Amino acid sequence: MNIKKVVRPSISLLVCLLAQPLLQLIDVKSSHAEAALVPPEITAQLIPAYSACKLEPSPFGIRSNTKGNASSHWLPSQTHTQPQLEIQLRLLLQQGWELSHNAEFESALPCLEAALKLYQAIDHPIGQGQSLFNIAWIYYSTADYEKAIATYQQAITIHSRIRYRGQWGETYSLGGLGLVYSALGDHSQAITYAQRTLSIAKEEGDRLAEGYSYVDLGDYHYALGNIQQALAFYDQAIATGVQHHEAYPYLGAGNAHQALGDYQQAITKFQQALAIADNDYPRIRALAGLGKTHQAKDKFEIAQAYYLQALGMAERIGDRQGEAVVLSHLGSLLAAQDQPELATVFYKSSVQRREAIRQGIQGLSSQLRQQYVESVSTDYRVLADLLLSQGRVLEAQQVLELLKIQELRDYTKDTRAGGQTNGAPLTPPEAAIVPPHNQLISLGAKLTACESQKPYCPERQQLQTDRKAALATFNQKAEDLRLAFRSETTTDPALLEQGELTRAAQKLIQAHPNSVLIYPLVLEDKLWLVWGAQAGQQGVIFDSKEIPVSRKELSTTVAQFRTLLEQRGDEAELQRTGQQLYNWLIAPIRPELEANGVDRLIFSLDRATRYIPMAALHDGEQYLVENFTTSTILTADGTDTTDRLAPAIADNPVLGLGLTQAVPGFNALPNVASEVNGIVRRDSPDDSAGIFPGDEKFDQAFDQSAFDDLIDYRILHIATHGQFVSGNPDDSFLLLGNGERLKIPEIQTMADLGGIHLAVLSACETAKGGIDKEGIEVSGLSYYFLTQGVKSVAASLWLVNDASTSELMQRFYANLAAGQSKAEALRQAQLSLMEAEQPAGQDADRASVAVVSSNGITRAAATGSFSHPYYWAPFILIGNGL
Repeated sequence: MNIKKVVRPSISLLVCLLAQPLLQLIDVKSSHAEAALVPPEITAQLIPAYSACKLEPSPFGIRSNTKGNASSHWLPSQTHTQPQLEIQLRLLLQQGWELSHNAEFESALPCLEAALKLYQAIDHPIGQGQSLFNIAWIYYSTADYEKAIATYQQAITIHSRIRYRGQWGETYSLGGLGLVYSALGDHSQAITYAQRTLSIAKEEGDRLAEGYSYVDLGDYHYALGNIQQALAFYDQAIATGVQHHEAYPYLGAGNAHQALGDYQQAITKFQQALAIADNDYPRIRALAGLGKTHQAKDKFEIAQAYYLQALGMAERIGDRQGEAVVLSHLGSLLAAQDQPELATVFYKSSVQRREAIRQGIQGLSSQLRQQYVESVSTDYRVLADLLLSQGRVLEAQQVLELLKIQELRDYTKDTRAGGQTNGAPLTPPEAAIVPPHNQLISLGAKLTACESQKPYCPERQQLQTDRKAALATFNQKAEDLRLAFRSETTTDPALLEQGELTRAAQKLIQAHPNSVLIYPLVLEDKLWLVWGAQAGQQGVIFDSKEIPVSRKELSTTVAQFRTLLEQRGDEAELQRTGQQLYNWLIAPIRPELEANGVDRLIFSLDRATRYIPMAALHDGEQYLVENFTTSTILTADGTDTTDRLAPAIADNPVLGLGLTQAVPGFNALPNVASEVNGIVRRDSPDDSAGIFPGDEKFDQAFDQSAFDDLIDYRILHIATHGQFVSGNPDDSFLLLGNGERLKIPEIQTMADLGGIHLAVLSACETAKGGIDKEGIEVSGLSYYFLTQGVKSVAASLWLVNDASTSELMQRFYANLAAGQSKAEALRQAQLSLMEAEQPAGQDADRASVAVVSSNGITRAAATGSFSHPYYWAPFILIGNGL
């Protein structure tokens, strides 16, 4: 993970800049007002500004009480001309930079904010932009990415307006924005900013900014896996001479050589970077790089020493991103040494840091937040993998739930999704490791600082003794931890500290007799199946099994399966592909299902598995739907099993909404009217076809106001075109009958949805997945209903057929009226449709944005029966299946 901080000038260069005649740096307009006096109410703000910046006025000028060297010939109590005040503000700005450069962020931020306020008071745009740049750097350094983006953009707006591209100006702010986007995982956008920065730097002849741009381009291409291209950019950066100011070109080159397996060259580059680094940020990167390189050479003890040194620095300066990265490196190192118990502690700590960072980016776009969660989700998945390898299935289940909750939060922009979470909490034996580990890090940092002095500090020998004792204490606690988890005490429920998420899973299983809850965990090189089943009247047991299939192979097979389904491909080939998925997802636990009389499968899906209609998996002889009732949940904690449809049909009124006529860009759905009429029985003598009482609204009557009276209904049935898009829920929609689009997030604004038990979307379409797709939009489409109080959602995964859907829906509601659970009612409707004859001439598709399918292939008219899974398999039930 790249932990380089923002593009910034070195202190030596900054001092040179400030040593120049300061009037050269002042806005041109002030030269016309050199004799003008600044109003006293403005100059009076200098004294609190000095205090905020740890500067003290004296009869001889300004004296710094930190490491700064600010000085001046004016006192804040004196009358100031505009140029004189601007010099004072440059000194405040320098002091703010000095403080932040030394990682004293709590002091630096109010100092720079005071400078910004004064620059705004005298309408000085260059000073405003420079203050904003430095404030944004602090936000970036402390991983407050949302504020960093907003502040950089403010600086760019100001400096772009006056075309100021000098120190801390537009060029550097664009570079800073690139770094923030890269930290969030959007490396392509970061490259765009770096290319803009490089273009301006060349235009302005700014060799420093040019060199930094090459470094950034190298980092972003490295993150995208373009290693040779990255190395070429680092070499260009070194050629500009930028290495005389910063260590970053060498850091990047070290990473590139390491990725190429040239370990000795990587070590040389990291050591060069460490030798010239002028602050702790590049030092952390260099130390982490040295640790990672020595780990690749199986020099574990040396690697651990470097990691601990880097972690100590990151913790000292509050670099949360750096802490998370180094902690995961330590976890990886310990796992490589067959110490999974210790590795788990460090991965849990890394996840805790990730959670803290994510709390600060909730206001960013859902796309950015999703990119960030994907960029760091490896820690969650590796942690779950470690727990499962130790047989700690309950804790792994909690981590899987946490990952799903965070994915939902990032997709939907709702920080409440999934309720309160506390990350990946340490068990009591794990918590005992933390104090001696922290003591070891603290002593290591002190010893490093001591040995960097020439001669060594007087306390060196005592520090060495103390560190040796701390290491012995840590090793003993680590051994205690290993013994605890490798002995029979691991079966002690108190040790496992079962949390709310696990108890929620227990309640879910107990509410569904003869059921099993299945969590697939998709890793790069394997698949874990985690499942929970009822044991006795009250107990629930969890177990797991490792499946040797890579993420790429699984995702590719899912995409092939979906293509065969959507194109009504050869059914024999479809069944063969479905059997391959069945062999990975069901067959490993099928004997246990049969031995325990399980007939209901509840899935909490992951990554590409979200795109699979589980009912259509095939065991070589039958489809899964022929043996099991299936349903899906988002999370166990977010599934309400306390409510069911009323036993009496009269107590379950339905609001049926549908589009029957063509509107611009969308074809007509002639079977919608018969579908809704067959479901809804209106309160009139001539209506005897419907099943449930209620009301129906079609076409122009089906507008936004149709949702105004939801409080009168228990079931909401919507039959229209719809689409659910990966990446951004704002692009997902349901088409209203008047041709307008109802964006899916707008569902959250509907009143009285909490009284709706079941929402049926009998027309929608999602992507079919792929190696780079996570399928979160499949969960997201139901999330908006479920979080508003709706207990369950029925929806389709692909472009559905109008005639078959109408028939399926009417059979589904007939089964509900007969008292079947929602999941079983859907299953029986699917089974009956396998044998149903298709009415002639009915082949319109729903959910299309055109008359053709999502992959551009126009469907041939279907004839014969509805037995092909294309017709009956697309619908899934999400939420409460009772």
